[in-house]
Amino acid sequence: MTDEIQHIIIASLEGSATDSELIILHAWLEESVENVALYEDFCSIWRQTGKEMRYDADKGWKQIEAHWVKNIAIRRKRLMIHWLEVVAVIALFITGGVWYWVDDSFDHSDFQIAVRQIKPGSKKAVLFIGENRQIELSEGRQDSLFCGRTMLKKEGNTLVYSDDVQSHDIEEYNRLVTPRGGEYSVVLSDGTKVWLNAESELKYPVHFKGQERKVYLKGEAYFDVAKRNGQKFIVCSDKTQIIVLGTEFNIKNYESGIIATTLIEGSVLVGYDGEECRLKPGQQATIDANGMNVREVETILYTAWKDGFFVYRDMTLDHILQELSRWYDFNYFYQNEELQTLRLTAKIRKFDSVEDIFEILKTTGQVDFAVHGKTVTVLK
Repeated sequence: MTDEIQHIIIASLEGSATDSELIILHAWLEESVENVALYEDFCSIWRQTGKEMRYDADKGWKQIEAHWVKNIAIRRKRLMIHWLEVVAVIALFITGGVWYWVDDSFDHSDFQIAVRQIKPGSKKAVLFIGENRQIELSEGRQDSLFCGRTMLKKEGNTLVYSDDVQSHDIEEYNRLVTPRGGEYSVVLSDGTKVWLNAESELKYPVHFKGQERKVYLKGEAYFDVAKRNGQKFIVCSDKTQIIVLGTEFNIKNYESGIIATTLIEGSVLVGYDGEECRLKPGQQATIDANGMNVREVETILYTAWKDGFFVYRDMTLDHILQELSRWYDFNYFYQNEELQTLRLTAKIRKFDSVEDIFEILKTTGQVDFAVHGKTVTVLK
């Protein structure tokens, strides 16, 4: 790696790179998969330093060098496999091109998908049972699982618990965890259905007993709570408690420090740090460092993810990319930090290719994207 490329990479991350420098950077990235991997390593280390600190370039390159020397054998093997995949795909493109002229109904999109590293998320999660057992859940198969004395069913992309009264005396919790690029749903033993968004976790009892049905959430989930007389349903999310009797609502609590509860139907009581507020349908309570705030909202903007869409109205580009990167599992950086506050309105199908989504965002004429591996550079 030349000093010039090192300088250009730093400039691109600081947002000071010129158009000609970015052209040089993109050409260098196209030269080899190894260059892309080096770039992604450097971006990862840059991100860990924090935006408010100026980066120590010498220290960064030393960290990358040490990391590569330590893992050189593994990396070479992975790079060789990747290059073999690329060669195979190129061969398929050549064959496909000839076939296309013979049969014009042939769809080249299958081959285009093969070369994409950034793909839409899918229905997948990990179920944690007790201390040691974990089960990977994915699309497709119908399965029956055993959790202690309780039998679970995997119906399509939903995990279903039975309400076995014989097991009510046992205090047992499960955890359902979705990774970046994954989502899943679960029907709890009381009939409550929960849709879990990407990079989220729900902890819940296998069976509810007593006067409360209490679950614990990290990330984002949509709840359709089954009504039970005399048994409150409580969602604990960080220091917030949402108490319901029978309702539909969405909770979003990622690491941004903001917890948002959006009510669709029914009534919920949001409690935080000794403060309580009862929401009406169409209202949202947000909790941040300044306390609790309640406002009227267009609920579809906060619940469309459950139905296969991302809907944005006058939303900042940074907010949009946070959500998209969580679902498509990519990292992103800005050529110019001012782009973060660019406000956009869009409706996006969440299972479309990332290329199609970037094309939609580019129609504003104010933003462009350069994609290398799983790293996206946001350009003015």
